[in-house]
Amino acid sequence: MNARLLAAFLCLASLSTGCIIVDHGDDGPCCNTPPPAQPGDVTFLWTFAPNGRCADEPNVKNIQISIPGETLYNGGVYACNTAGVDGIVLHDFAPGTYNFTIKAYGYSNELLFMGSDRFTVNGNVRVNIDLTPNGQSYAYVSWYFPPNTSSSNPSCSQANVTSIKASIDGGAWVDLNCAEGMGSSGVPSPYLSPGNHTIELVAYGRDRAGRDGMPLYNSKGTFTTISGNPISASFAFYEVGGISLRWELWDGYQLRSCSEAGLTGMTINLRDSSGKLVYGDSGDPQPCTGAPILYQFLKPGSYQVYIRGMRGSTVAYTNEDAPTLMTVRAFEQKNKSDTATTITLTPY
Repeated sequence: MNARLLAAFLCLASLSTGCIIVDHGDDGPCCNTPPPAQPGDVTFLWTFAPNGRCADEPNVKNIQISIPGETLYNGGVYACNTAGVDGIVLHDFAPGTYNFTIKAYGYSNELLFMGSDRFTVNGNVRVNIDLTPNGQSYAYVSWYFPPNTSSSNPSCSQANVTSIKASIDGGAWVDLNCAEGMGSSGVPSPYLSPGNHTIELVAYGRDRAGRDGMPLYNSKGTFTTISGNPISASFAFYEVGGISLRWELWDGYQLRSCSEAGLTGMTINLRDSSGKLVYGDSGDPQPCTGAPILYQFLKPGSYQVYIRGMRGSTVAYTNEDAPTLMTVRAFEQKNKSDTATTITLTPY
């Protein structure tokens, strides 16, 4: 008799006051239990940042792998290249997650490269790692543009972008490939000391007036690098606009030149609609005779413009009693040759 029918018959024949029958719909196990995790071999494959092979690093004598809780053959020391492969296969790992560190040593036993990460064994697994120079780190930097009429996730061409420039920690600006930064891996940064870093990105292209080479998008952010373990950092661009400023000095009777007013420099600041000062409490220092001053990387919106004419560390002229309100529109770029907004400063 079918097991389920037999159980029902015995239940009905029982003198008990109640009976519950659970039917799982088949004669097999009651649950879809996942198969147990499997042991496996681990294949380590290594490169040397930026993506060099063992043949490109002749100073590397050997590789040392350490996995906490595991005893490895030969103390975990292996040749950089084995049978034509920059890597090694380690056998018979129990299922689970493991941390590991790989170090590359030179012929004087000096540490040249290192890297660390983790892997999970459930059958055979392959681990790819890019080792970084000892004491250094780097990041894979990527970016994306705000939605527009072309796409909710526009490509470089859909965002009218032709080039990207980046500066890390206020250093020199370097050119980056726009499409590469939108890929899954990103663009590798230069080698950096482990720790916190700042980055600024500017995307250039054709603006709405048809001018090429104009700054269209900007992004500023921070990231933290780890020695021997490159990180990924993604940044959102925002549309930018520009304003051009100049000033005049009015002493209440006549206009004065910078020398006549005894000014040694200017300090400019912008306050956005949220009340935040764009250039912090100290402002943006400029020479008194440097007008017009061009600001091209501003988020669209309204800004109050404050200008101080300085006599050493003393404020001599300013418009702070009546700051000038200006509106910045996306892609509304200006050149220094464009007509600048003139702001009148009076004695402080």
